Amino acid sequence: MGDFFDCVIVGSGVAGSLLARELAKAGKRVCMLEAGDRWERSDALERYHASWNRTITAPYKQGNWLLTPADDQYFAKQGHGEYLPSILKGAGGTTWHWTGITPRFLPTDFKLQQHYGVGDNWPIDYEALEPFYCQAEKALGVSGDSNHDHGSPRSKKYPMPAIPMTYGDKLLAEKLKAKGIRIESLPAARNSIDYDGRPACRGNNTCTPICPIGASYSADVDVDKAIAAGAVLKLKSVAYRLDTDPKSNKITKLHYKKPDGSSHTIEGGRFILACNSLENPRLLLMSKNNLNPNGIANSSDLVGRRLMDHAIFSFKFRMSEPLYIGRGPQSVSTIMEGRDGDFRSRYAAAKFFLGNDLNVHQEAAELMNNAANWVEPLKNLRDIAIHQGQIGAEIEQLPDKSNRITLDMNRLDPLGLPLPSVNYKLTRYSKQGLDHWKRYVKKLIRTLDASITGEWDSLSSHHPAGTTCMGSHRKSSVVNANCQSHDHENLYIVGNSVFPTMGTANPTLTIAALSLRLADHLITASK
Repeated sequence: MGDFFDCVIVGSGVAGSLLARELAKAGKRVCMLEAGDRWERSDALERYHASWNRTITAPYKQGNWLLTPADDQYFAKQGHGEYLPSILKGAGGTTWHWTGITPRFLPTDFKLQQHYGVGDNWPIDYEALEPFYCQAEKALGVSGDSNHDHGSPRSKKYPMPAIPMTYGDKLLAEKLKAKGIRIESLPAARNSIDYDGRPACRGNNTCTPICPIGASYSADVDVDKAIAAGAVLKLKSVAYRLDTDPKSNKITKLHYKKPDGSSHTIEGGRFILACNSLENPRLLLMSKNNLNPNGIANSSDLVGRRLMDHAIFSFKFRMSEPLYIGRGPQSVSTIMEGRDGDFRSRYAAAKFFLGNDLNVHQEAAELMNNAANWVEPLKNLRDIAIHQGQIGAEIEQLPDKSNRITLDMNRLDPLGLPLPSVNYKLTRYSKQGLDHWKRYVKKLIRTLDASITGEWDSLSSHHPAGTTCMGSHRKSSVVNANCQSHDHENLYIVGNSVFPTMGTANPTLTIAALSLRLADHLITASK
């Protein structure tokens, strides 16, 4: 007989920790299972400084019982191109190494099929989520300009004023304003003033992979608040199977493994998956049984399907005037074009960012690859640091059933559990959007009398979504509007795996809002 809790939550990232916090405050007996361990910020920072390559996962030691997409063995490469979203397994999850950008979805993002004839409609609309967006902004500590809603109407002001625009952003804004192009500050879960026991941003310029002082929100904050409210946190506990009642098909028990390979169980009234869009479907597919031969919650055959992510591109450019990037947070401002319009019936929307991160180590390495730069490397590096700018964008992807996560029974992780395989490629809609917005940025750079010095793009902005989609009908979705499984009345799923579409907004704020909405639903239902 295992432990029994009112609510068993798998995962302690932003979705799981906020949900646990609210349920525990309401008097529920709550347990969070976390596959990873805890990190201390000072230790993570030390690892980052000691790292020779300083990748976005460098600060975070993952246990030898875990694998993530940063490990070559995690995915079997399929499809076209290389799809490698970065996720962290540990208390607080991937919010440890995010940039902190928190735009809301646009109202039209929830009704893409209705407005533009592509993608799908959500079973909820913007108005249903708006109060919870406000709650999420308060919980995460979002700084923003309340005079500009960026197309998403607001009922409350941001908790904090906006992070000031950088010198370079102001210069670009002035130049582009004459062309009718508007630049505004992005909302971010990054303190512009001291807030919630955390200090104001000091502009260290390492938001990704780590804020050294905790000015940027990470979900370990709410893990601690959940524990203070009475929730239990089980670390180093890898969930691998859900059991069901043979008559009601309700979830009865969850099995998990410890690093030594030993198996344990936990029982509960409700089970809530809050892992991520890769691990949620993995657990459901691993849990197949005689009553559920395709896996748990998978009568629709959609678990693992409709994988989405934001494609991303960025151009480096050189201006004759100094921009002085690298001072302040890594991304502060956006170009107010591209997120919505009739064009979305033909090609994908984009959310722009003005890059403010300067990787001196990478720039120095690129310089030294060319012997012509060896004569005056410091002078050349200084010129890059002063005159370089960056403009990029994240591109929406539509759901496609062939983009999916499956299990590879021939490849096992260190605990003997099957690893996921991925099949992923850009839809034609996204490719056309990517091409269009690249041309747009090139034109902008020419408008600035600047020259392009570098370009990169990727299939992933580290925003995997859509693998347990939300919908009104059990045949075309995995969960309903309340994130409840169509197949199992006491199973719920939260996180961006439930997104039917993903628009262009960074997903974390919407994940948080959906989690708080689910908490409200569960608390209200139990009264």
